Amino acid sequence: GRAASAAISTNAIMEVAEEPKNYKSYSKAKSAKLEDDTQAIVEDKEETKKPNDPVVTPRTNLKETVFFLPNLMTDAEGNIIIKFKMNEALTKWRFLALAHTQDLKIASSEKEIVTQKDLMVMPNAPRFMREGDVFYLSSKITNLSDKDISGTVKLELFDAVTDQPCNVLLGNTANILSFSALKGQSTAAAWRLNVPVGKINALTWRVTAISGNQSDGEQNALPILSNRMLVTETKPLPVRGGETKEFTFEAMQKATLSTTLQHHNFTLEFTQNPAWYAVQALPYLMEYPHECTEQVFSRYYANALATQVVNSSPKIKQIFDKWKKTSLNPSEGG
Repeated sequence: GRAASAAISTNAIMEVAEEPKNYKSYSKAKSAKLEDDTQAIVEDKEETKKPNDPVVTPRTNLKETVFFLPNLMTDAEGNIIIKFKMNEALTKWRFLALAHTQDLKIASSEKEIVTQKDLMVMPNAPRFMREGDVFYLSSKITNLSDKDISGTVKLELFDAVTDQPCNVLLGNTANILSFSALKGQSTAAAWRLNVPVGKINALTWRVTAISGNQSDGEQNALPILSNRMLVTETKPLPVRGGETKEFTFEAMQKATLSTTLQHHNFTLEFTQNPAWYAVQALPYLMEYPHECTEQVFSRYYANALATQVVNSSPKIKQIFDKWKKTSLNPSEGG
């Protein structure tokens, strides 16, 4: 369940900030009276838009915690007022409260609050997708009004990196569907999607529904994972001046027999002094963020190794001095 907790007295009042202008809630004002004089008030504004305007602002703040206030103080009468903006997820919330006095007397309270609208879309999207997947993205459409309704529901897809539409890329060509729902009941809609290979890394989906002057929408993002594994082979190529040698990458030679292999990258690094690669690895050992025994030893080892390298190679010492003057690190220096 979704939960939020705070240390308050049982005489607290929660005032919920009004929802965004651009989507219509299930009523102008609702008040839910809780036990022990705890009260939740939700105030909404009518959506201001032109008739037949299909634009719907989707709900995007879907965080599972509305607030966490661990250090609240009461006034002289023992009251606390909590002001916050309600998250946009349409669900049931748990309100948890724990209060204590200076002499360690304690009290606790647990309540439930429901956020809902007359027309609600509840998409059932996966946590992630893989390249090559073929699946149905479905959504429940709920009618909590006092009459039967009908309308249209729409799925829009965007590249999460570039924010460009990608409906055609995933086969979402018939993205607008019709629906009808009896009062107090729900219906469903689904879209068949084909995830391409190597075309997109993250997807933003948006589901919106419109019925008369009622509307709702939800938007979120999900990653698209590769179904391939990157295989890397490295090989040292020691060659003296004026010498010619041939080297064979055995693992890559065997990999060419694979029918699914795709060559990705080939890199050749050259240095006159192999100790240079040890120098380039030193910042990784020195810049650990924690103070555990292993990382303290890594920092000590890196500094001892750097001292040894500098003392044995004056040319590298000159490069270190140059870095100090230009504020470069080994990965940035040439």
